[in-house]
Amino acid sequence: MSVSRVIGQMRGRGFKTTPQRLAVLEAIAAEQHQSFEEIHARCPEVGMVTVYRTLDLFAEIGALRRLDLGDGPRYELAEAHHHHLLCQDCGSIAEFERCPIDPAALAEMDFEVTSHSLEIYGRCGDCR
Repeated sequence: MSVSRVIGQMRGRGFKTTPQRLAVLEAIAAEQHQSFEEIHARCPEVGMVTVYRTLDLFAEIGALRRLDLGDGPRYELAEAHHHHLLCQDCGSIAEFERCPIDPAALAEMDFEVTSHSLEIYGRCGDCR
């Protein structure tokens, strides 16, 4: 999801695009899979409480995905669907596009998928 799209979502839902919110958004967009501390370090002029509230707002409007990747929450801009390979030895995170989920099987269960995330844990090639 792009920064401009998130700004559009905020404005469309009646939220102001304050300098603090924009700073947090730019910090999130700088790199995927960041911790709260990493995001806050990219925008130190924004108070910690404001960063937390902004992360909650972005999650509420569907612009942010919170991931639990084993070492505390990580954040990334939301996409339609997203997949991660997580190395349990070195902690590396790799993304992959090929989706193993069968939408037809979910449709049979009377369930409409709007987005999803998949995390697969194992060992990367460097750690095997």
